[in-house]
Amino acid sequence: MAGLRQATGTLVGTGRMRRAARTGIMVGIAMFAASSSYAATLTTLVSFDGTNGESSFAGLIADAAGNLYGTTAYGGASGQGTVFKLSAGGALTRLASFDSTSGAAPYAGLIADAAGNLYGTTNYGGDLGGGTVFKLSAVGARTTLASFDHYNGAASFAGLIADAAGNLYGTTAGGGASGYGTVFKLSAGGALTTLASFDYTSGRYSYAGLIADAAGNLYGTTSSGGASNVGTVFKLSAGGALTTLASFDYYSNGGNSYAGLTADAASNLYGTTTEGGASGYGTVFKLSAGGALTTLASFDGTNGGYSYAGLIADAAGNLYGTTNYGGASGYGTVFKVSAGGTLTTLASFNGTNGASSYAGLIADAAGNLYGTTSSGGASNVGTVFKLSDTGFVVSVGDVPEPASWAMMIAGFGLVGAAARRQRQTVAA
Repeated sequence: MAGLRQATGTLVGTGRMRRAARTGIMVGIAMFAASSSYAATLTTLVSFDGTNGESSFAGLIADAAGNLYGTTAYGGASGQGTVFKLSAGGALTRLASFDSTSGAAPYAGLIADAAGNLYGTTNYGGDLGGGTVFKLSAVGARTTLASFDHYNGAASFAGLIADAAGNLYGTTAGGGASGYGTVFKLSAGGALTTLASFDYTSGRYSYAGLIADAAGNLYGTTSSGGASNVGTVFKLSAGGALTTLASFDYYSNGGNSYAGLTADAASNLYGTTTEGGASGYGTVFKLSAGGALTTLASFDGTNGGYSYAGLIADAAGNLYGTTNYGGASGYGTVFKVSAGGTLTTLASFNGTNGASSYAGLIADAAGNLYGTTSSGGASNVGTVFKLSDTGFVVSVGDVPEPASWAMMIAGFGLVGAAARRQRQTVAA
């Protein structure tokens, strides 16, 4: 698995974009350029119809040509999910359909290696019924790399990350020693190892992918458990010690986080909670490197609610994400939280242009944002959308260039030496 790369939300500098283009699938499309502050325009790029997929809960990745790749949890030949490609010209191709044997219901997004092979997880099915880790080759051959058996985890909703040796890391929402989910490692040789099992006190039911620092420590969230039983932010050290960095309390700082984390150059962590906060509709939060948990914004229904998605950031430190509910029509929003803490609704879904987005965003060189919705569109089974004129910023004064924001923008860092190689391509 040489050359595994990062997944959703990665933004690469223009020079590195050209280098990446020579090595195959890129993640997150590309770096962005300064964008005007015009009113954002929401465009439906494609509507799913069941046959070509149904209900995408996952973010997208992109190659150097601007083709987008993702998953749907349902639909396809057997009704149990697909992997799809949306060409830069707008042609939607079903690359694979899942069935109970090969795994079913891929809720998570994909990562890709330099050869164009795609990697992801399924929520159930496979030989042992608890879901799978799969590989889809560049020529369309699907391989089950591992099957979960409940003892080693079950029901993964989360995408994968990879280290410099090609080992894959992720989470499951069930199974493990206490039945509350796991953090796992799948070696490049195919050995599946449980790195940690959640036990309620340390959190339970992790639906989110992981990020990693340069020392190989892993960070993520749980949707419940912890001191108030409404979720945690955790750290799993490279040595295997599981530590609760923060417990949500619902009312003051939010609760029930289903989203992965992002991080800035100072090792502050950022994410969303689906519920809680001032109005009960969820929050955007910051966890400082020193352990202080701060609510940056609270949703109130009018400006969105129930965010399940992780965040991306521009070079000015503005955060962007989606909500599943609320906004002008009640079908969810795309939002921005400025570096100063101002929450702005960039777009509201209305059913016709999509509804109920669970997915994080990626951005292209013009600052356009791309994502998916789980319902709405022409057949009411979801869409892929583009949001233009978002104001996504490339650099402002002394604000660091995007390379130094790599972890924050990408949604996760890379383990070990990979993080020191500009945190973009993981070379084997």
